[in-house]
Amino acid sequence: MYGLGGSCTRDTNDKLWDAELRFANKSLVQSRGVTFSTMSSSPPTRSTLVHSEDELADNRNSGELMRAHSKKRLLPYSPPDWATGLQGIPNVRIELSTKNTPIQKWHLPGIPDGFEVYIKRDDLTGCSLSGNKARKLEFLLAEALDKGNDTLIGCGQINSNLCRALACAGRELGFNCHLLMRPNAENTGEFPSEGNAAMIQLVGANVHLVPPTATSYERDYLPKMKALSSHLRSHSKMSPYLVPVAGTSPVGLFGPIECFEEMRQQGVLEEFSDLVVTSGGTSAGFCIGNYLTGQKMKLHGMVAFKDTAFFHRQTNDLLHSVGLQDSVHSEDLITMVEGVAGRGYGLSTDEELEFIQDVATHTGIFLDPIYTGKVAFHMIRRLRTSPESFRGNKILFYNSGSVLGLLDGRTRDFLKSKKTNNKIHDWTCDDLRFPVSN
Repeated sequence: MYGLGGSCTRDTNDKLWDAELRFANKSLVQSRGVTFSTMSSSPPTRSTLVHSEDELADNRNSGELMRAHSKKRLLPYSPPDWATGLQGIPNVRIELSTKNTPIQKWHLPGIPDGFEVYIKRDDLTGCSLSGNKARKLEFLLAEALDKGNDTLIGCGQINSNLCRALACAGRELGFNCHLLMRPNAENTGEFPSEGNAAMIQLVGANVHLVPPTATSYERDYLPKMKALSSHLRSHSKMSPYLVPVAGTSPVGLFGPIECFEEMRQQGVLEEFSDLVVTSGGTSAGFCIGNYLTGQKMKLHGMVAFKDTAFFHRQTNDLLHSVGLQDSVHSEDLITMVEGVAGRGYGLSTDEELEFIQDVATHTGIFLDPIYTGKVAFHMIRRLRTSPESFRGNKILFYNSGSVLGLLDGRTRDFLKSKKTNNKIHDWTCDDLRFPVSN
């Protein structure tokens, strides 16, 4: 049992569960809190909330009205000139994020002599929709609106950036939202109220906790997402749209493709020799953009979880989806760099947290402990130990954002332990003389 959840066994009384599902987009949830359940191989059937038919009807009408207004925001999509030959080009997109995020020189501590590092600030795409996930959702949620779906089903780890962005964007556009989320080993007893998880609760998404051992999308998440979708369709007349883990799909791929075009217009192909990015769907989009514009930069995919084989396979699948499988392969487009995960996915070493603090102290830019902190940490280490692995000396680091990961509790505990670097001074007395002895 997790949090406020119901039973994982099927109950003969499905009416309560159906009422909860029909009320998934409830406006009242923001004051009543997030709905939790645990999931076995079939959807949970007991509800923790019961609402009147009037409440349910008002909520359905509210969601329909919001989606109708959101649909007016859909824009016809035309890809960059260099991408017009791709297959599976989406028809529409919707503006969710701030574009033309700046590229700035980054005075990182520890950069070896002879190298310059710049940073693409996709941490500035927005607040609740910060980071690269917002770019993917512009295409995924546009497709959901265009198809007439009313419910989003996503998945991820307990502090997932994608789940947070999906819940926030979904609520903004009028969607119901259900998230299958995997707790960490240390918080299997309750749903946290920090970081991304706090925002997920604030917008009232329905959270279904899956076992901590769930690590495979195809094996552990997708079957339950399909089972939940089927239940919502048959019992509550909803029309769900399934969003894959991290938003990585042939449709979501056009988010990073558009981001690459934005960087091209900012002059990166002429300015930089190397581009460093976390491996995944975003790096796959950058691979396509770099390849179709002449491979002027060397791409470094930093493997912060899984392994090189997984990401080459994923990238090759995405290349296939846009019709490039016969002309090029992932192994030709990007250098995957392993050893970045450290203790493992979502786990931090003190050295990594020290680095994140040093970067914030010296540059005012925040990195998250799950992805960008590890990627930047190992980029600096690689510049020192393997400078020959870079094509040139002017490096662009892609900051995928997600600073909410800093607020998941680990930074608080780390700062409390930092006795020697405590810059909190006591001046609570009425004496106007500065207390230099603090």
